Amino acid sequence: MENVKYKVLLIEDNQIEQRMFQRFVETNSIPYDCIIAGSVSEAKQFLGSEKFDIVISDHDLGDGTAFDILELTKNTPIIVVTGAGDEETAVKAWKAGAYDYLIKDVDQNYLKAIPITVENAINHKQMEKRLQLLSGAVMSTEDSVYITDMKGIIIFVNKAFCKTYGYIEEEIVGKNSSILWIQKNQGENTRSVFQTRSFGSGWEVGFYHKRKDDSIFPISLSRSTIKDSNRNDVAIVGVARDISERILIEDELRTTSLKFKKRNQLHNDIAVLTAEAIRKLLAVGNIDRATTLIQDYLDISKINADKIELQRKQFKFSVLVSQVVEALVPYASKNNIEICSHKSDSELLVNVDYDRMAQILSNLIHRAIKLSNANSRVEVYIKDNKNELVVEIQDGGPTLGPNQIHTLINNSDWIKEQFRTDREDIALGLRIAKELIEMHGGRIWTEHAKKGRGNITCFAIPTVDVRRKVAMTMDSANIN
Repeated sequence: MENVKYKVLLIEDNQIEQRMFQRFVETNSIPYDCIIAGSVSEAKQFLGSEKFDIVISDHDLGDGTAFDILELTKNTPIIVVTGAGDEETAVKAWKAGAYDYLIKDVDQNYLKAIPITVENAINHKQMEKRLQLLSGAVMSTEDSVYITDMKGIIIFVNKAFCKTYGYIEEEIVGKNSSILWIQKNQGENTRSVFQTRSFGSGWEVGFYHKRKDDSIFPISLSRSTIKDSNRNDVAIVGVARDISERILIEDELRTTSLKFKKRNQLHNDIAVLTAEAIRKLLAVGNIDRATTLIQDYLDISKINADKIELQRKQFKFSVLVSQVVEALVPYASKNNIEICSHKSDSELLVNVDYDRMAQILSNLIHRAIKLSNANSRVEVYIKDNKNELVVEIQDGGPTLGPNQIHTLINNSDWIKEQFRTDREDIALGLRIAKELIEMHGGRIWTEHAKKGRGNITCFAIPTVDVRRKVAMTMDSANIN
């Protein structure tokens, strides 16, 4: 027994028994700070004003019994002592909350059992307090805690477990913990074990568990074994944490990192190809085309560095289209291409960067002219699509495959092919248009022409909610 001094309340109405107890404590140097009460009423006074580690009470008291004391002390362990060995009374005392029940004997040997019984009672009470704290922590934690026996049968779950896994306590307790694990035949995407980056620089093993509704989710899992006083394994505690959000963030970071890596590689490829193309153009004295190519590359560099700021203003979009088409008429005439624009039956207002939108239109229409066969036609349509303005630019060239336009914009190999065929203005112009359209909150795609040969390059941008009905008009410039 450790040398700890306990505060003890002895309730005994027999003065001889009181003195015998005191003598036993003093003779054996037992570290008790002992207070003696001779009745229930006197004990009430002490219990109301002081705190005790243990209460030792005789069963029969002058103004009551030990059961009256048990009703007063719910948080202090009580040892009941009696001169009558009544088994029924002992059982009743235990049920009422007494820690132990000792029987007085003629030789006073019961006193020898008191120090050990007191020590055990106090240790038991302290253990109860620790268990209550532990239970409170387990029940309030956001992690899912479950306990199984050594055969895997679930014997305890906390509230977080029920919330995460979708079970009520009565449904899961008694089930084998294998019910939480996915089966091997559920496919690659729901493998039971995977590796994930932990907080910090290390890695940890993750697992996939299954909810009551059979949905799969990733968890980090720690397990430990509970041992009894003889160091035998008696149970296993599992603590599972839903890491769905963390896995999602990891995937987003991985995707973003890969996107930037590919984008940087593409930009490096374009830089090399552009430098070579400029060298060739200057060698043959084509300064104008070299200057245009340099400006396109600078625009791509600014877009990649997020250094372009849009100067938005509100205007009628059809006016801009007419101006761009008119400016490109001379270039189209050199290739015997007819170019015309078709207005919407509603006057569509937009709030965009006028100069950048002119650049987009010029790049896309210029591309359509260059791809078109001689004596063919390039048509530009402006359409009202509810909250969007849609521009369709139909060329008169060979029909592209369904994925070629996407590849042309995003794949460096296709951009290299454009440079090798002296069509670098198409590659860079289309990529610049795509980036600027997306900066305006728009989108770009292509469609096959419904009649005859050719392709339709489309883009959409948001419109301003102010529209005015106008008659359908058509501006056209015929090139002979």
